[in-house]
Amino acid sequence: MNPSWKTLLRFGLMVFLVSVLVCLPFLVWGESVFVPLFDAFRGRTGWLVLFAVLLLGADAVLPVPSAWVIIFLAQQAGVAAGIVGGSLGLVLGVAVAGWLGRAAVGRAAPRFFPAAELARLRDSLERHTVVTLACLRSVPVLAETSVLIAAGLGVPQRRIFQATLVPNVAIATIYAVAADDSFWTAAGVFLATVAASYLGWRGAMGVAGRTASR
Repeated sequence: MNPSWKTLLRFGLMVFLVSVLVCLPFLVWGESVFVPLFDAFRGRTGWLVLFAVLLLGADAVLPVPSAWVIIFLAQQAGVAAGIVGGSLGLVLGVAVAGWLGRAAVGRAAPRFFPAAELARLRDSLERHTVVTLACLRSVPVLAETSVLIAAGLGVPQRRIFQATLVPNVAIATIYAVAADDSFWTAAGVFLATVAASYLGWRGAMGVAGRTASR
């Protein structure tokens, strides 16, 4: 059964509030707060990779520009370090966002939805987990918000991990390789990745909607 307009309105409100919380660190501190710290690790590859992994892992709670971190890491430590460190950091970020989603969003969700509506939303989101989470991994704010919401509504952490693993490695690889060229190449790759992700998500959800309506 399709969710009612009230359910969709509540769901939209919850997504908006979670997105605002994700954006809040950027508004308070700004991403430039990490530039001096990164500069301090120049020439120390091991520490630079470790710092990048930890930063990407905290992406849901700190103003971390993931693309910039991976590009900087690749420029300073090499493409291989950018791919490995970026992939590990993005995977860790999903784990942290999943835990935070269960701990925080999971407690707030019952205040937004009755038990029956919550169960229907969980079922619908779980059926579209791969499409939604995978396609939104490269979209700023929505990448973290989608994981927080999915975990908060009860989607198993293992399923979230499986849906995001390949996209995380692909994103880290794309940005690390682009960093070996130029800033404008990296910027173009970033915008193209976001656009492709959005179009892929819209297309997949459109197909799913037409299939469900038959």
